[in-house]
Amino acid sequence: MSESNELTFGLPLDEQVETTSDATLDLGITESTSNDGEQKIKGLSKAEYDDPNQIRVTIADGRAPLVILFGPPACGKTMTLVRLARYLNKKGYIISPVKTFRPSDDQNYVEICKPENFNRIINSPDAANSTANISFMLVEIIKDGKRLCQILESPGEYLFNPNKPSEPFPSYVNTIIHSNNRKLWAIMVEPDWRNVEDRINYVTRINELSTRMDVRDKTLFIFNKIDKTNFTRKKGQINIPQARVEISNLYPGIFETFRNQNPISKLWKNYLCGFVPFQTGTYTQTTKMDSRGNVVYNYQEGADYYPQILWEQISKSITG
Repeated sequence: MSESNELTFGLPLDEQVETTSDATLDLGITESTSNDGEQKIKGLSKAEYDDPNQIRVTIADGRAPLVILFGPPACGKTMTLVRLARYLNKKGYIISPVKTFRPSDDQNYVEICKPENFNRIINSPDAANSTANISFMLVEIIKDGKRLCQILESPGEYLFNPNKPSEPFPSYVNTIIHSNNRKLWAIMVEPDWRNVEDRINYVTRINELSTRMDVRDKTLFIFNKIDKTNFTRKKGQINIPQARVEISNLYPGIFETFRNQNPISKLWKNYLCGFVPFQTGTYTQTTKMDSRGNVVYNYQEGADYYPQILWEQISKSITG
C-alpha cells in the first residue's frame, strides 16, 4: 500500500434525511436518555452513559482498513451506511456486523448483530425509522472470502456535539484514532446546516482531528443531500467544482488543513483529501405510526450512481 494521503477532489454520492423518530423495528432494548431528552443512545450501560470515557469498543482486526463515518448527530451517517450496504449487496459483497465491537452486555448491539435483525434494518422500506436502533456499529465488507475493510459508526454527539463544541473526544474515539489500522475518515457535510458559528466550530473539530491522524490516514468529505442544492443538473450530472466551493463558503477554512504543501505535486493537486457529493434517496411520510407514536417514513433508495462513486473512492483510498 502507498503511504500517500492524497485523494482527488470530485465525485458524487447520496443524500439522507436522518429522522429522530424511534425505529419501527422494536428490539425491546432500553435506551439511555439525557435529562433534557436531547440525545437517545442505545446500548450504553449506566456507567458508560454517565461517563462516556468508560465506553468500550474493540477493533479485533488491526489490519483491515477502517472507514470511519465522522460527523455531528443526525448528519446522515447511518443512512449513508444503509445505502452503501444495499448497493454492495447487489454487487455480490457480504456486509455483516462485527459482533465483538461492543461488549456482550450491550444487548442492543447483540440484537442488531443477529442476521435477521441486521438485514431487516438495512433492507426495510422503513429504514429511516429502523436505523434509530443503531448507535454503535462496525460492519465488515467481504468479497471472495477476503475482508476488504471495516466501516465504523458511533454516536455523533461524541464526535462533534454542536451544543458542546469543545468537549474532548471520549476514550473510545482515541482508541480508534490510535488503532494500527489504515484509516479513511469520511467526514459528513451538508448544505444549510445550522448556524455559521456551529459550522466554524465543526471546522475547528475537523482541524483538531487532522492533527492526530496517522500519516497513512486519508480523508474524504461527503457532501450529503446534494440533491437539495442547485448543483445537480440531472441524476449523475453534478457541478462538483461549484459544490466544493459552496462547502468552502459555508464552512470557512474546512479544506485548509488538507492543502498540499508538496512543491511539486501541488501544481496539479491542491488538496490531500477527497470530495464526494452524495444522496441516499427519498423519504415520504406515510400514515403509519411506529410503536412509540412516531410517524413512519418510507424510504426509496436513490440512484446506484451515488454509492457506486462513493465505493470507488473508498476502494481507492484503502488500496492506493
